[in-house]
Amino acid sequence: MSIGLLCLYLIVIAFRWGVANVYYFQANSFIDEWNYERNSLTQTSYKKANSLIKKALYYHPDHNHYVHTYGRIMHWGVIAGVETVSNYQDVKSIYLEATISRPNWSETWTDLAALNAYLYGLTDETREYIAKARATGHFTEHVMYTVSQIYLDNWDYLSNEDMRNYLQIINDSYLKEYRLRQQLELAKDYNKDKMICGLISSSSQANDKSIQRVSEQYCSE
Repeated sequence: MSIGLLCLYLIVIAFRWGVANVYYFQANSFIDEWNYERNSLTQTSYKKANSLIKKALYYHPDHNHYVHTYGRIMHWGVIAGVETVSNYQDVKSIYLEATISRPNWSETWTDLAALNAYLYGLTDETREYIAKARATGHFTEHVMYTVSQIYLDNWDYLSNEDMRNYLQIINDSYLKEYRLRQQLELAKDYNKDKMICGLISSSSQANDKSIQRVSEQYCSE
């Protein structure tokens, strides 16, 4: 009898988690769409995404990635003007909640760093989140791009360690041509591309064919 009850319990749990996963993917698809086309972020699409992720959390409330995604959707809600700016503190709390059960997930630390930098600048707390993001996802695209953006946004306030970290990200980007292109495009937005071009030309990897292609496109002017 106890084995039968256990099997039934496991079936119910599996069903709930499966339903939650369906709702999560539907909600996350809105984030992908908003990232690709900002004009798709409307009050209607936000409310749909918000409703879907809440359903996912209803069926699987302890799933840290669903919690993180809920924070991301709320973050977009503030951007869309549906949520008030004061909700940024709620978003931060949600992100922090997600790190408790999954402390080695770099995307959550990266989102925390970006949000904290937006709210308070390059503070010690922001640097702490950056350090945890880099420690858990040193070579991931989300970490490298977002941390570089934080440093460029706060260029006049960089410490020596911040600058070393930024230069290390540039150096690490040499390993993937598309990431070096991303870094140059980002730096160009802040008029810092010539500095990166100088780093490339003095690098021991300057003769690498992929780096030469990027250099010819961005640094030949």
